[in-house]
Amino acid sequence: MVDEEIAVVKLHHQYQIMSGTTLKVIGIILMVMDHLHQMFILQGAPNWLNWFGRPVAVIFMFLCAEGFYYTRSKKRYLAQLLIGFLFMSLMNRILSYYLPLEAVALINNIFSALLLAAFYMGMVDLIREGIREKRAKKILLALGGILIPWVIGIATLFVIANVERTGAMLLLFIPNPIFAEGGFVMVLMGLLFYILRKYRLAQAGVIAVIALISGLTAEPGNFQWLMVTAIIPILLYNGNRGRGGKYFFYIFYPAHIYLFYIIAWFLK
Repeated sequence: MVDEEIAVVKLHHQYQIMSGTTLKVIGIILMVMDHLHQMFILQGAPNWLNWFGRPVAVIFMFLCAEGFYYTRSKKRYLAQLLIGFLFMSLMNRILSYYLPLEAVALINNIFSALLLAAFYMGMVDLIREGIREKRAKKILLALGGILIPWVIGIATLFVIANVERTGAMLLLFIPNPIFAEGGFVMVLMGLLFYILRKYRLAQAGVIAVIALISGLTAEPGNFQWLMVTAIIPILLYNGNRGRGGKYFFYIFYPAHIYLFYIIAWFLK
C-alpha cells in the first residue's frame, strides 16, 4: 500500500512541469487576447477572445499566494501592489477623462484584488501567530484588519449614492473588496489559495466550485465559468519561481492596457 502511494506521488510530480515564470507567461498571453477584445470591440474584435481571459485572474491570484508565502519582505510585497493599485487608479481616471471612449470602461486594476488578497493573507498569518503565542491582542488586531476594508467599501457605496460624484471617486483610491476587480469572490479565492497552499487538489476544488456557481448564476453570454481552465496550469505548477521577470508583470500589465486604449481612441 505504501509503495502504491509513493508511486502515485512520483507520477504526480512527473507532470508538474511549469514554473512560476511559465504560469506568468501563460497568464500574460491570455490577458493580452482578452484585452484586445475589450479595447477593440468597435473595430470588430471577436467575442471569443474574451473567453481566453477568464482564467487569468485565477492564475495571478494563485501566484500571489505563492509569492506572498515566499517573499523575504511581506511589507515590501504589499507596498509594491499598493503602488500598482494607486498608479492604475489614477491613470484610469486621467485617460477616461481626457481620452473618453464610450464603448470602453477603463476600470482594469487587478492590483486592487491582489493587494487585498495579500493583505488578508497577512491577517491570517497574524491570527496564526496569535494562536501559537497565545496572544489575544494579535488575534483581535487581525480581526480588526479584516473588517476595515469592508467598512471602507460600505462607506464608499454610501458616499457614491449620496455625495457629489467627483468627491466620491476619491474613496475609490482606497482599496476595498466591494470595488476590487473581480469583487470579493476573487479576493476570497486568493486567500483560500494561501490557506490551502499545501493542498493543490483542494485549491483546484476551490476554482471548480466558484466556476460552477458562476456558471449557474451568470447571465447568458457571461463566460466567467471558464475560469475552471486555470486548474490545468495550476496542477502542473512545480513550486519553482522560475527565472527572471520579477517585475515584468508590474510594468507590462498597465503598459499594454493603456497602449491598447490609446490606439483604440485614435481609431474611434
